[in-house]
Amino acid sequence: MNILLINNYCVPEIGAASHLYYYLAKELIRRGHNVFYLTGTPRYNVDKDKYKEYLNRSSKCWIEEREGIRIIRVKLPYVERTNFIRRGIEHFEIAYKLYKYSKSFIRKEKIDVMLVYSPPLTLYWTAKQIRKLTGAPFILNVQDLFPQASIDLGVLKNPFLIRFFRKIESGAYNSADLITVHSERNKGFVERFCDDKEKIIVFENWIDENEVRPGNKINEFTIQYDLVDKFVVSFAGTLGVSQDIEIILNAAKELESIDDILFLIVGDGPRKKESQETAKRMGLKNVVFLPMQPKDIYPDVLNGSDVTLVTLGKDVKAPVPSKILSSMSAAKPIVAAMNFDSDGPELIQKAKCGLCVEAGDYAGLARNIRLLYENHALREEMGANGRKYIEENLSAKSAAEKYEKLFLKLASAHFRN
Repeated sequence: MNILLINNYCVPEIGAASHLYYYLAKELIRRGHNVFYLTGTPRYNVDKDKYKEYLNRSSKCWIEEREGIRIIRVKLPYVERTNFIRRGIEHFEIAYKLYKYSKSFIRKEKIDVMLVYSPPLTLYWTAKQIRKLTGAPFILNVQDLFPQASIDLGVLKNPFLIRFFRKIESGAYNSADLITVHSERNKGFVERFCDDKEKIIVFENWIDENEVRPGNKINEFTIQYDLVDKFVVSFAGTLGVSQDIEIILNAAKELESIDDILFLIVGDGPRKKESQETAKRMGLKNVVFLPMQPKDIYPDVLNGSDVTLVTLGKDVKAPVPSKILSSMSAAKPIVAAMNFDSDGPELIQKAKCGLCVEAGDYAGLARNIRLLYENHALREEMGANGRKYIEENLSAKSAAEKYEKLFLKLASAHFRN
């Protein structure tokens, strides 16, 4: 089959969205399919000098190949992630430009089916136009619930804008030929805005278990940053509005008397500077901030950790954060602070791979870190449980097999119609 993936993010960008589809694309190629990947120029967590190389190209669209994946790149402007208004406008610009500048390439290929990453929701429009052009049906893969997530965070309050985005949301769900969501909880939410509830399928996320796997704590990363002899409690990812970095700092304060516990915060985002200033004001000597690491270094960050953290704000009812899957795949125990009315705590409990307290409970977070610090056997057991669960349920290979069945079924039904 000729499969088109549509995603705002793609390697070399560092982040869950780009890695998720890249892992899937590689597995689909291994299964004998041709995979095309429609995306923009790298803009998120990449070297800005590298990004300038893309901007200096004269063409508005081109094809590059990585590990057999034919990536269709469309030139897009760089937008600072702290500029929320501009980023909102950008979502419409992305959808329009991805179609406008790629259609001459796509027209030449016989696309059989599409898989579309959301957010941004506006990419459904891109897929809808390509469906008109090629006849290929599309699956909308809903990763985050927009606009609900922004409403919960208090970022989106204007009633007119809420109604506007709800209309787009309903249009996206009703336009898709199939919809995949993370969980039964998310399925129930999407059903409220979708007329055909039968086309909504629960499809858990995945990870390349061969790329992120258990390894030695002594590696180039831990040697470089003098972490070998420390009990490393790490948080790796975006430092944004949703992530509660303050709870990590408060837990670090609770445990500052234990000399060999080090809190390692790896990543970038709109709240990084504020978090660094808070740590300095609190006088924390047991907290180290590092920039986002390259994709090939990330497994070393995990393997250099003794415990990994997942923290989200009280109002965040997010799907399973990708860092949970990464920690499980690396066989690292997880200590989380999350809203219990979300999918992450459920997975941690089901896989028996960590400990979880309610969002905002920094004292509970500190207690659980200390419990694992004092119990090596429990750390090993939880880590092994997580790795086993990934291998049996959430591997990229398993995801490719399941999506392949959906693609074949959808393409066959579309051909008959």
